[in-house]
Formats: sequence, structure tokens, C-alpha cells
Amino acid sequence: MIFYVFVATWPKTVSGFACTAGTTASVVVIKNDKIYVAHVGDSSVVVGSKETSCADPKFRAHLVTIDHKPESPKERKRIESNGGKVLAKSGVHRVVWRRPRPSHKGPVRRSTPIDDIPFLAVARALGDLWSYNPDQDVFVVSPDPDTAVYDLDLVRHRSIILASDGLWNMVRPLEAILKVEATTHINVSVIS
Repeated sequence: MIFYVFVATWPKTVSGFACTAGTTASVVVIKNDKIYVAHVGDSSVVVGSKETSCADPKFRAHLVTIDHKPESPKERKRIESNGGKVLAKSGVHRVVWRRPRPSHKGPVRRSTPIDDIPFLAVARALGDLWSYNPDQDVFVVSPDPDTAVYDLDLVRHRSIILASDGLWNMVRPLEAILKVEATTHINVSVIS
């Protein structure tokens, strides 16, 4: 992964720490009746479908990604096996940032006092260079995406929504799919 190249050369923060910037991401590619999905973090992909097999066609929302959260057993195991920790802060599980105390000056040694700061509420992201563990040459907050391939049914599948937790914490997936479907019909009637 290209992020390993940046650890040594990326600019430090004003405090001298590794970069704390990062982002979650979801990507969808549609090709040859297939939906290719890749994602890191809590940006989710939802596919909207119209079930036509029953007398009363219904719309459904299919969540095709699973958020990478530190409290997930799979992610917690990966974090801990890579030398990281997960702690709860205000009821939210977070990946711990192990950093020298602000008063420390000079090189970090085994005797250097370290603070464990519950920091990030996602287990995978792009960036977050602070999470690099040089002892294992790995990022505790992994940039490696989950990937999947799904068959595309052009009759049933009506929409795909890629969104961050900013949407999904406020709007249920089915509600979002129904809004897209309603908007699609409005736009088609305006154009026609």
C-alpha cells in the first residue's frame, strides 16, 4: 500500500506528531452486469431494489458493506494483533493513539512516558499516519479495503447510494432509497 511510503516523509503536525488527518471511503464500479465495491471505515454502500416477484412491488435497501468499527470482534482482533488497543471514551469505542507525553523532548525510548489516547472511532481509514506501528511495519488503523463483487440485475436494482456516517446516522437506508426513487420519478417527469 502506498501509505507506507509517506510515513517518513509526510509533514508533522505543529506538535511534532505524525499526521492525524484521514478519511473513510467507498468506491463502486459497475461493469458487465457486476457491481464491484471497495470501502474503508464507516462510509457505506446501499443498493436499492424493487422486488417485483409479489403482487405489491416493494422497495428494499440492501447494505452491501459492513462498517469497520473498533468494537467489531474481527477489527478488534486485527488491531490488537498489530500492536494497537481499543478503549471506550464517552461510550464510543476508539482506536488508541499511543504517543509520547507532550512534555517529552528528544528521541522516543522504551523509558519514554507514553499516553494512551482513545482517538479514532473507525478501525480502517485512508491516512491516519499516527497509527503506524514501526515495530510491526503496519498501520493499526488499516488502509486496506474490504472488497466484494455482486451480480447486477438491471430490472431489480434501481439505485446505489454511497454515503458517510453523516447520512446513515440520521437517515435509515430504506428511507434514503425511497427518497431517491421518488426524486427519480420527479426528474423523469420534468424532462419528459
